Amino acid sequence: MTAGQDFVKKIGTFGSVFFLLLFVLFLAYCFTAKPAPLAGYVSPHDSTYYGQSDVTLSELKTELETNVFPKLSGNESCWISDSKLIVAIDQDSFAATRSAILNYYDESLFEFTNPGLTNS
Repeated sequence: MTAGQDFVKKIGTFGSVFFLLLFVLFLAYCFTAKPAPLAGYVSPHDSTYYGQSDVTLSELKTELETNVFPKLSGNESCWISDSKLIVAIDQDSFAATRSAILNYYDESLFEFTNPGLTNS
C-alpha cells in the first residue's frame, strides 16, 4: 500500500470528503477573489463623514483628485453640484473607475457621468 492510500484509509470517508470540500472552496475563492482596485489606499474618512455637508464633500473632492485619480487609468475629473460629487470618467475606463471609487465610498455621494456620451 502506498503512503497516499494509507493516508486515505486512516482519514476515512468523512476525512476524504472534508479534504475535497476544502479544495473546492479554495478553488472557488481563487477564481472569484478580486484584488483591491487601489492597492495600498485607505480612505481617511468614511462615507458618513463626507456626506455631512458641502465642506466635507469638498474634502472628498480633494482626496479623489490627490490620491485616487492618479492611481486610476483614464481621464477623470469631478466637481460639486446639488450636494453631490459629479465624477466625469472617460468611456474606456468608466466601469473600472466607478467600481474602484464605490469600493471605498458610498454611491449616494456621487453622480457618475461619461462626457463622451451624448443624448440623441
